[in-house]
Amino acid sequence: AYPGFRERLHGHCYRVSVKLLGGHQIGGDGYVLDFGCVKSVTKDVCKKLNEYFVVPMLSDVLTIVVGEDKDNNGGSVTITTEEGSTFVFPRQDCVLMPIMHSTAEEFAIYIYGEILDGLDADYLLKRGVRMMEVTVSEAAGQDAIFRTAIPASGKSFDVASYISKEKLPEMRCATDTEGVEIRK
Repeated sequence: AYPGFRERLHGHCYRVSVKLLGGHQIGGDGYVLDFGCVKSVTKDVCKKLNEYFVVPMLSDVLTIVVGEDKDNNGGSVTITTEEGSTFVFPRQDCVLMPIMHSTAEEFAIYIYGEILDGLDADYLLKRGVRMMEVTVSEAAGQDAIFRTAIPASGKSFDVASYISKEKLPEMRCATDTEGVEIRK
């Protein structure tokens, strides 16, 4: 959802891939980094998202209330949209993410940060890894790619800092993405 538009409630199956870009040398063990380590961390990150309803906690058009667990049933997440629709989900079925929109682009940024934490930026830099790229695909040819340098030691990764706050012009192309009518 973004101001003036909300798609119908629906789901996706995503594919994630990771590329590491190193310098001009590899380690004495023959690796820039062992793929097994990258796969393990990536699987752990994806497992935390798999089969959950994604709640974009930084949304500028959704009102999100995370209900307390009063009856020992896990609580609930209530989402009210810009046009007034209300959805209530069991808390245990939701993953609360620090993103504004549940798009492949923002998932790629979020997953980059989580993989970076799991692999450890300092270790990556010591191994000669200079850049990482995360691709999130909704379908063949529908890829969102986030690539950026490995941050310096001690610098935390903030997903929100990569989301523009500027008001964007309307898209000039037509889209066939169906949405819910929002009356103003």
